[in-house]
Amino acid sequence: MTARLDTSDTYAPRNQTVGGRRTWRASPVPPIRSEPVFAEPPRASDPTGPLRRARMRHFRPPPTPGLAEAANVPVGFGKFHGHTLGEIAAFEPSYIDWIATTVTRDRELVAAARVIKEDLDARGVVRARRAPRAGPSPLV
Repeated sequence: MTARLDTSDTYAPRNQTVGGRRTWRASPVPPIRSEPVFAEPPRASDPTGPLRRARMRHFRPPPTPGLAEAANVPVGFGKFHGHTLGEIAAFEPSYIDWIATTVTRDRELVAAARVIKEDLDARGVVRARRAPRAGPSPLV
C-alpha cells in the first residue's frame, strides 16, 4: 500500500528560519512554461539541425581561393613548417585532409586546404588512412 504525504508546510525558503512570522505557501497556479523556439526546424538528413549558422545578419563567408592561390599558402606549424600546401599535397596528401578537418584557428589556411582537398578528391588521389587506436581491453 502506498500513501502520499503533503510536506509543503515544512518548506522554508533559503536563508529563513522555520519559525518566522511569514510562512511560505505554494501558489495554487503552476508557473507558465513557454515552448522552446527554434530558428530552423531540424532536417531529416541532419537530425540535430544545420551546423552552419551565421551569427551575424546578412553574413557572407569570404570567397574561397583558387587552386593556384591555395597551393601557395605556407604552413606555419607542425612537421611541415615552412612548406606550402601544394608541396604538402604532393608528398603527403593525408596531411591536407587533417588540416581541412582539424585546424580551427587559421581560416585562410583551412579554406585553402579545403580547396586542395576537393581537387585531390576530384583527381582520385588515394590517401593513407591510419588504423584506429586500440582502446583499453575489455575486462573478462
